[in-house]
Amino acid sequence: MKRYLSIPGALLLIVAFMRASLNVEWDTISMSLAASGAVIVVLTAVWNRREVIEWIRDPRGIFAVTTGVSVAAFIAALVMVNIAVWYNPWSVDLTANGRNQVSQGTRDMLGRLREPVTLREFGRASDPKTEQLLHGFERETPRIRVEFADVDRQREMAVKYGVIKLGTVIVLAGDKFRKIEDPNEQALMTAVLQVTSKEDRVVCFVTGHGERGIANESPSGLSRLNATLEASNYRTERVSLLEGEVPTQCAALVVPGARQEFAPGEMDRLTNYLGRAGRIAFLLEPDPLPSFHDWLTERGIEPLPGSIVDASGAGRSVGGGPRTTLALSYGSHQITRGFEVATLFEGARPLRMVEQPQFGGKPLALAQTGARTFSSVSTEPAPTLDTARGDTNGPFSLAAVTSIGGVNQVDQQVRIVVIGDSDFISNAFVGRQGNRDFFLRGLSWLLGEEEATIVAVDGRQNRRIELTERTRALMYIIDLGVLPLLPLVAGVVVFIRNRGR
Repeated sequence: MKRYLSIPGALLLIVAFMRASLNVEWDTISMSLAASGAVIVVLTAVWNRREVIEWIRDPRGIFAVTTGVSVAAFIAALVMVNIAVWYNPWSVDLTANGRNQVSQGTRDMLGRLREPVTLREFGRASDPKTEQLLHGFERETPRIRVEFADVDRQREMAVKYGVIKLGTVIVLAGDKFRKIEDPNEQALMTAVLQVTSKEDRVVCFVTGHGERGIANESPSGLSRLNATLEASNYRTERVSLLEGEVPTQCAALVVPGARQEFAPGEMDRLTNYLGRAGRIAFLLEPDPLPSFHDWLTERGIEPLPGSIVDASGAGRSVGGGPRTTLALSYGSHQITRGFEVATLFEGARPLRMVEQPQFGGKPLALAQTGARTFSSVSTEPAPTLDTARGDTNGPFSLAAVTSIGGVNQVDQQVRIVVIGDSDFISNAFVGRQGNRDFFLRGLSWLLGEEEATIVAVDGRQNRRIELTERTRALMYIIDLGVLPLLPLVAGVVVFIRNRGR
């Protein structure tokens, strides 16, 4: 009976090795299991030393020991090879056009990296296609490191980077990051260059009319948004149109909830800025605050009077009030492509699209309310629909975009984003629902970043082998008929030879 005491020890060793293999590390638990198993096996061997010695002296015992040592050495060699490959990934792409590796342009730029970059994928399980792409980057330079973050276990980290879609990849370099929701080689390489670049894109915020301040840390301020922009490799500046023209370094201009009308000279400077292929985002508020009605209507987006009231109760379900509106449907545009999360607006001004052929371009509604909404000019906290005073039924557009000119040259294109609310990016609301991501998508489109194809990747052909009926039948016979019989034939031959002895 005592000879069988080694079985628990062997089982503990097997469990320890399996656990270490799955975790790709020898942690305290695995080492404890292995040590316990080894102690049990050694103690059993000492206790049964006479039987062990006799067994070893027997030729059959020598054969068993030799076989066991050979198998153990072979398994150990396989483990060492796997460990070496794990820490030093290596692959060979045998496709004719390099379908399974990054392009030569990407390899050249990765070879010039001078600082470490982390590619962190967020999800519940790693996507094989994304993982292959990320490790393709990692193989080209030791400065790229690939990580995976479970969105359920690392919820705070996912919220920090505004991750709302499984499979999102965050590209990190120091304190700077970029978010890629649909990873591909061009987008990843663009993000790597952006987070490692020393040149920041300048986003200018207009000031001087009671706008929300980027340094204001109160609930109505934009300090949280400002921190996100700076971490995303944007540089923010405050500009006053009272002092002169929009500075040339401003890649985009944001008007974050002006509370006073612009002077005629300031409106002329906005027009001059657009004439230089400017990019402007207007974040409006309901009456009586400025709407830039005439200026925006001429360009195809008309701000309407009143404030949107949600009668469906959707706003109340997320802790808001009657004037809290959720955008649940989006137009087809680069900004909203793949964006499937609600955005929350507080006291939003409705918008309407107006065709203006003389200016060119075509305005498009980005975000819309549900059908059970209405626009009211009443100042009551919870008004009811009253068409006699000018209230109108929804749905309404909450955000809109238009681009003018530059059909063949995107960098010469005028772009305008209009959102009927500025509260949604304030410190109180920027972290709610998809608000932060929605604004960052709009800003990225304003700057033309979705067209920034940094790496020219040739089309990768998916080459297939066409099988005829005869070839498929032959493969079927070999795979299911011939190959399974080979071990049986080998066993019969060995049996006959041994019997003949």
